Parts: sequence; structure tokens; C-alpha cells
Amino acid sequence: MYIEASSPRKPGESAKLFFPVPRQGNQACLSFFYHMSGASAGTLSVYIGKNKVVSLSGDQGDNWLHIERNVYLEEVVRKT
Repeated sequence: MYIEASSPRKPGESAKLFFPVPRQGNQACLSFFYHMSGASAGTLSVYIGKNKVVSLSGDQGDNWLHIERNVYLEEVVRKT
């Protein structure tokens, strides 16, 4: 998944990725790259259900950076 955060995006907009949870309670590895450069870099927050597993704010440098977190999967009910 890729989301562009520059204009015409507005502060507070978000992207959501939903996928079926194979087995609730199992441990998984969340791995992704991110690029947050410049004075207008906002906040990147990643949630598994209601649990925040990553939170980064502001300029992180002009590089693509890699992050990995061990997470526990939980079933999330989507509101339609």
C-alpha cells in the first residue's frame, strides 16, 4: 500500500488497510518502509485494532526508513 501525504492531502486524512485475521491472538511481524521529510511532515500512527503500535512525528530525514514490530493479531469489527 502507498499513500501520498503531500498536497492535495489535508491534515487529518487517513488510510486504512483491512485484512482477515487468520487466527486471533497469533503473533505476526508488521514490516514497512516510510519516508517523512520536511517541515510539513505530520504524524504517522499505525494501529492494530485499538492498539497503537507505531507513532512517528515530524521530519525523520530525507531517507526511506524501515520499521518492524512484533504484534499480536486481534479481530477487528469493521463499521460499514
